Amino acid sequence: MKKTIIAVALSLSLHSSAQEVATQLAFGSADYLDTYLSPEKYRGFEVRFISEVKRDSRKRSVTYLLTHEGAFSTTHNRSQTANELSGSYDFTYSMTYRTRLADGKMHLYIGGMADYSLGFTYNTRNSSNNPAQGYMSLGIGPHLMLRYGLSLWGKTFPITWEARMPFLGVMFSPNYGQSYYEIFNQGNYDHNVVFTTLAVPQLRHHLSVDVPLSARYALRVGYLGDYRQAKPNNLRQHHYYNAATVGLVITK
Repeated sequence: MKKTIIAVALSLSLHSSAQEVATQLAFGSADYLDTYLSPEKYRGFEVRFISEVKRDSRKRSVTYLLTHEGAFSTTHNRSQTANELSGSYDFTYSMTYRTRLADGKMHLYIGGMADYSLGFTYNTRNSSNNPAQGYMSLGIGPHLMLRYGLSLWGKTFPITWEARMPFLGVMFSPNYGQSYYEIFNQGNYDHNVVFTTLAVPQLRHHLSVDVPLSARYALRVGYLGDYRQAKPNNLRQHHYYNAATVGLVITK
């Protein structure tokens, strides 16, 4: 009896949603500015590992997307006299409502997302005078996705454009002239939790095409643009990223 119940439960769970798992690498140019560390812009190379799980509910027109992103970059100033090393981890959870458009080949996904980011930047020139900066933020906003099934040579090539834009959030930031020693060793709080809004807009978008390899596997290639910026406590920060992406998609 128990085995029958478990089998029925597994059968229902397998047929209640369609799952797509994508593992990708992104390679591209990074542009950093953090006036807490330096008034100079730093430009260089960044690589990212991206893991995405998309679940389409079959009983309801709802899609869930979970994204894990790990990044590392090395950048330098204009005079090539200093470098910055940066690393970050980003997690995004979104829930969207999907609908079909036109002849059924186009799907529109509209919903909301929550994004959590954690990272650091180390400046090799600053020595003991504010050598590093830590980043932590949480943002919420809309999530939009368009997917079109292009038919060629008897196969379907899904083309997807996805965009996320945090509207509201909070972030950690030292105040202007405040050291990390003051924050953590002396316990001096000075507006170190800052609200973020659309006054300083941010955007992440990804355009990709899936090339079918078999019934379950596809090669995904695309372009990723990620533009993040903030102005906390009279400090200016931005991280602009443009990259090519490539990876494997598995449909379950």
